[in-house]
Amino acid sequence: MPKIHCRALVGCLAIAVGTALSMPLAAAAQEQSAAAAAAAVRKAPFSKVFTVGKAAFVKDKDYNPSEPNIQFFSLWIDAPAQKAFEVAVRYCVPEQDVSGDQAFLAEMVLLDGSRPLVRISRVLDTQRAREKQARPARYNPPVVVGGLYGGFYGGYVVDPGSYFPEIKCSAGSTRFDLAALKKQIAGLPNRTLKVQLLFSNGVEQGWQLGGATVQALKQLPGIKKFAAPPA
Repeated sequence: MPKIHCRALVGCLAIAVGTALSMPLAAAAQEQSAAAAAAAVRKAPFSKVFTVGKAAFVKDKDYNPSEPNIQFFSLWIDAPAQKAFEVAVRYCVPEQDVSGDQAFLAEMVLLDGSRPLVRISRVLDTQRAREKQARPARYNPPVVVGGLYGGFYGGYVVDPGSYFPEIKCSAGSTRFDLAALKKQIAGLPNRTLKVQLLFSNGVEQGWQLGGATVQALKQLPGIKKFAAPPA
């Protein structure tokens, strides 16, 4: 089978982030197959700058500890060879209205407490939300302690058993252009920030962007020169 090379703005990074979005991986994968480039992104650590070919990336994930598949994932991309500075967002949120209305993620705001710092709203590509199973239903059977006594079964129930219904989410993705926001991103405070996701049907969702990720963003080539103190 011939190798697939990312020599144009095609869906190579889509494999890495699990979306149908096309991403600027041309600079990152001219010498690699799409699968190899995707694997490199998947294996890279969170909240640190990593490179694939000539492109630099930072990735971050926030999730519900009791249900990890309910999550907000972001991949920040700096590809100078493509003149691209972008962020790809993938989400699985509990609000059924988002998928029910076939809404899409229209805007993302970074906040310090209640103070908005960066408003990200230039959509390059988007996938409307669809209903997705975040966790299948499961049943834990009863636990009975005991045995046969004189031909009769005797024992007692330790656990009566429990049923956990399936959990569904509204899942989708959006890619935003950050080219005009480099100075604002360079000026972000080095701490965990709130993230507000605004969907096209008016639904809002609150998440977080880790402090280590914020610091790593300032080490991206396209941001570093803005974050450095003047000479």
